[in-house]
Amino acid sequence: MAKRYLSIACSNGGTGTYGHSVGTPQLRFDIANQGILQTQELRLQGTLKIIAKVATGGVLVGNQNTVLANDVNINAFVGVQSFIDNLEISSRVNATRSIEKINNYPMLVSSLMSSLHSKSGYDANLYHEQGSKGVGMTTVNHNSRTVGANPFTIVNQTQAQKKPFLQQNGFDFDLRLIAGMFMGQEEIDLEAIGGLSIVINCNSDDNVLFGASAGNFRYEIHNPRIIVPVVDKSPQQQLATKNAGIANFNFLTFVSLYNTLSSTDQQVVHRINLQSVVSNFQHYIPVSHINNVAQDSIAQYNPAVERLTYLQNGKRTPLEFVLEPEKEANITAANQLSSTPQLLINYLDAYRNFRDVKKSCVNPTVSGFTAQTARVGVWGTGCSYDSVGQSGINANGSTLGFEIKSSLDDPLNRGNQTPYSVYTFYLCKNQVQVDTQGNYYLFIVILFLI
Repeated sequence: MAKRYLSIACSNGGTGTYGHSVGTPQLRFDIANQGILQTQELRLQGTLKIIAKVATGGVLVGNQNTVLANDVNINAFVGVQSFIDNLEISSRVNATRSIEKINNYPMLVSSLMSSLHSKSGYDANLYHEQGSKGVGMTTVNHNSRTVGANPFTIVNQTQAQKKPFLQQNGFDFDLRLIAGMFMGQEEIDLEAIGGLSIVINCNSDDNVLFGASAGNFRYEIHNPRIIVPVVDKSPQQQLATKNAGIANFNFLTFVSLYNTLSSTDQQVVHRINLQSVVSNFQHYIPVSHINNVAQDSIAQYNPAVERLTYLQNGKRTPLEFVLEPEKEANITAANQLSSTPQLLINYLDAYRNFRDVKKSCVNPTVSGFTAQTARVGVWGTGCSYDSVGQSGINANGSTLGFEIKSSLDDPLNRGNQTPYSVYTFYLCKNQVQVDTQGNYYLFIVILFLI
């Protein structure tokens, strides 16, 4: 069977320039219903440019006058992927129904990538693929830090993060899309499923770029395309597809939910219809930092959690105990480590069995308050519902959520309170069935929020 790599341009055309404030704000790619898609090798390619805006006759126009001296930055864990606001995958023959839709995409990428890649992994791989260098430290002489009073004074690291994006011709990226369908070992029979459509909606400039000078800049995506690895079907496989009647596809998927923490003692409840929930994890950020060009809208923060309990139908599940981070009485709040090992262990367990996590940017130092004040923190909460079997739990008709006590600490003004946004992601197993008419049926969907 021959294997081909197809380069597919955007089917919605437009001006050839894509972005939230210029050109076309949506990218759509259509994959024909021929062959077998090897999902793990699918890539998104293109060029991202950061353009200085110059006022001419009251109209902002692009100018390639971008220099390192400008305080304009892009998230160090997400890089290029921050331009994706949400991602939707559907069958071409039945595009009215989504197979998978991921909202709050940059928060998902930030949490997942930083948890499962080390600083060296960022430098060696992700920096080339998506222009993200990550943050971390292993020794006092590590290049990600400067020895001194504040170990997170990382001017050189910040400069290195910006350089690829501020060159005249932009940054050529070649990245892997973070979606359940593209992260497993499953191959997809494109003929059986009726081809695929991938739709990407662009994020706003204020959520992609940040810094004192960022309001004077915008981003643009040029020549976007997806590289699709397709294996041609043999005559026997084509006959099998024709005679099968119904084709089944199993894959992981992420379900994203948003809540606001406005009380220091609050319960977050999600009423959902999920049959195989594997884990959940949370990404926290002050509400005031979102859509704020002065702040990194994707950064990870700790609202100063004091107690955390995961619940199913109001009962402690899957952890039968309360997570209570300890504080050292003899050191300042800014120098506190953000958690006990128990909390971070359960957070990493949400991605895969903790013992199988070999590399990560998550550690007690980088997850501390000083790092978060410097906008380079790595922190989150989460847990696995089935660490042993990885088959998940049946939450059909149940409520899932957590009870959280925190001081809602303002990272820019320690000791004061500020509301927090919390993005919860449920990782679950999904199945889609496709009949001979191209109709498909999903067996895991989200229904309601409380």
